Amino acid sequence: MPAPIVIKAGDMVIPATLNDTVAAQEFKKRLPFTVTGCKSEVDFCCCTACGVFDPTETQIGWKNGDISLAGGWFAILFAGEEKSSSYRGMMIIAHIEEKYLELIKGLPYSSKFIVDLEES
Repeated sequence: MPAPIVIKAGDMVIPATLNDTVAAQEFKKRLPFTVTGCKSEVDFCCCTACGVFDPTETQIGWKNGDISLAGGWFAILFAGEEKSSSYRGMMIIAHIEEKYLELIKGLPYSSKFIVDLEES
């Protein structure tokens, strides 16, 4: 079952939704999750421990707003969808709506993120 989460960066709180993949459900057990990452042209990439995942749930490429957890990286993908088809083995665990992507893009080069379940 999809689960609403929030990503906090400084004073910003950005909503997202965890999906039903094995990797997303395992990631949910890690919450609250704190990580620091660096910005590239397409994402914030953050080192983290590899999690449990089902290889049949991986995909090629991403959609802008996807959050990936694979190969020791937690990535918030805010751009580059149109050129992402060469990236195989993407394990997408969550998604941020397009209307919030400019907020992510505007964050400093090095940013700290706290991911947690949305309070109800």
